[in-house]
Amino acid sequence: MTKDEELDQLRQEHTALRDQVARLSERISVLEAQLAKASHNSHLPPSSDRFHRQPNRLRKKSGKQPGGQSGHAGTTLKLSETPDLVIVHPVDYHHCQRDLREVASLAVERRQELDLPPRRVLVIEHQVYQKCCPACQQISLAPFPDGIHAPVQYGAAIGVVGVSLVQQQLLPYERACEVVEDLLGPSMSVGTRPRLVERCAKQLAPVEQQIKVALSQAEMLHQDETGLYLAG
Repeated sequence: MTKDEELDQLRQEHTALRDQVARLSERISVLEAQLAKASHNSHLPPSSDRFHRQPNRLRKKSGKQPGGQSGHAGTTLKLSETPDLVIVHPVDYHHCQRDLREVASLAVERRQELDLPPRRVLVIEHQVYQKCCPACQQISLAPFPDGIHAPVQYGAAIGVVGVSLVQQQLLPYERACEVVEDLLGPSMSVGTRPRLVERCAKQLAPVEQQIKVALSQAEMLHQDETGLYLAG
């Protein structure tokens, strides 16, 4: 190999190494930018701050075992005295095949299960009558109740469920409609949900105003959720 060929090979290797260094530098910059992201400067949650300084835990261990503590009231289910459906399971025959259908029962043991009926929607039909006055021959029509405007519409209870799913449970409108249809039965379009939210907001406007007045008169407000470090 001549000197010129060696120089050309060295130039080619030098160019390839420079290109590789440039690519690696660009990759390092991207990785550094990713590592610099944290919950305080991006949309990432605080649990993703793996390589950043975490605040020291201010709560000390209580020494108590996890779970319910002694003396806690608890929320044990209680038997209902007015069940909606009672299913009787009689004893018809003894192990010896003796017929017990005419024998009186000594005692009844009760167990209950809480479940949802297959269809929870109650269809309420409003019928208004028309009558003709025999004296003046004028027709009188009974009025529909307040709020009944359309031939078929959603009642207040379904509206409350629809608003709660998107405002309290923070479900998207489409998924909220799927939940209503799956659990309650009636289908609900995505466009109906914003109208229900708007109607609810109008009805709650006086309550909202009362809350604003109460907050403006309070000596101290506790509504800030901004994170901050304490004791270092």
